[in-house]
Amino acid sequence: MSLRDYPKSYFLLCIVAFLSMFSIMLTNPILSIYAKDIGATGVMIGWAVSGYWISRVVLEMPSGYISSKFGYYTPMAFGLILTVLGNVLMLFVRDPLFLVIIRAINGFGAPFFFAVSMTFIVNLVDASKRGQAMGIFQGIEFIGQIIGSTLSGRIVDSLGWQGGFMTALLLSAIAFALFIVPPYIRRETVQGPTAQPLKIGDVLGVLKNKTLMVIAAVTLAEFIMTSGLINTVLSVYANETLGFTLSEVGYMMGARSIGFVIAMFTMGSFADRIGRKPVLLFGLIGTSTLIIVMSGFTTLLTISAIIAIIGFTSGAIWIVGPVVSAEAVSPEQRGAAIGAYRTFFDGGSLIGPIIMAAVMTDYGVKPCFYLAAGLMLVTVPFVFMIKETGEVKGEVIAH
Repeated sequence: MSLRDYPKSYFLLCIVAFLSMFSIMLTNPILSIYAKDIGATGVMIGWAVSGYWISRVVLEMPSGYISSKFGYYTPMAFGLILTVLGNVLMLFVRDPLFLVIIRAINGFGAPFFFAVSMTFIVNLVDASKRGQAMGIFQGIEFIGQIIGSTLSGRIVDSLGWQGGFMTALLLSAIAFALFIVPPYIRRETVQGPTAQPLKIGDVLGVLKNKTLMVIAAVTLAEFIMTSGLINTVLSVYANETLGFTLSEVGYMMGARSIGFVIAMFTMGSFADRIGRKPVLLFGLIGTSTLIIVMSGFTTLLTISAIIAIIGFTSGAIWIVGPVVSAEAVSPEQRGAAIGAYRTFFDGGSLIGPIIMAAVMTDYGVKPCFYLAAGLMLVTVPFVFMIKETGEVKGEVIAH
């Protein structure tokens, strides 16, 4: 299946995902700075960043059950509505506790849209092109995240925090309009899956799958690094200790997009050809090494260059993770498997800022780099345990 053969709903989902993630990340990378501006200190800074992920952890697993019961279209539309609502409420944040609460409300929308749309895409294409389809979708989603990160400092510098929140609201409203107005997604997905709805026990049952649990551990470690080290500690360290302006912090974070764009167009197809495991190992070992290397530099150019390469290596993990998760279970369990994958995705993003903020407060910045790299390297031996059959047997090709 070439890209020309993909239905219009696939490309529309990519656009909506881009705009939605753009809106989410427009202020997220420098939210730790905003939290300090309104009075947050210590671990509360970590909670301010993690608030968005609290509700996501709760809802990712049930999203597989919800999509099997109600179809794809309704949960995705509901998720986008919640994202818009969360961005409206961000305009009224005035203290750290309120920020945590509103970020939690904002996070309720993501599982309904992103987890359900990923399940839809996994079921849309055959196994031979699944890596490419998921790679492009996640890549475009991530580009929205990186562009938002890149522009965040510049927009807040120019428009103030309220202007940044208003811009995020506008982007999320456009995403919602693009989703509900054109008929493509509604026509194709409104009837949802044809199988019987999952039972709650089936949703929890996927957690017994060893391959899925390996991917869960890898994902947890990677997002502790991304959300805790890069998005929380590094942004504060760069601004307060290294003296980078908000715009420079945004550009530094945005450098990751260079590597990820390359990964988006190469690593998914590469994994389709040589297997998922080699790509996953490359991502883990490469990212861990680069984190240690980055801890020794203090200039904007060198840190940005390393973050760009980290975008490529960590992109390999992002692209392959959900594909292996879906392929490790039977087709009717894919929604639950994607939900489980994203639960640990969110879990790392939730606890990462809290852990890293605590380590930074008590021990300094350098140990945060070592901890992030160490957690990722610990998962490498478990990845070697994944077995790929190289062929489709009941659509389960990894175990």
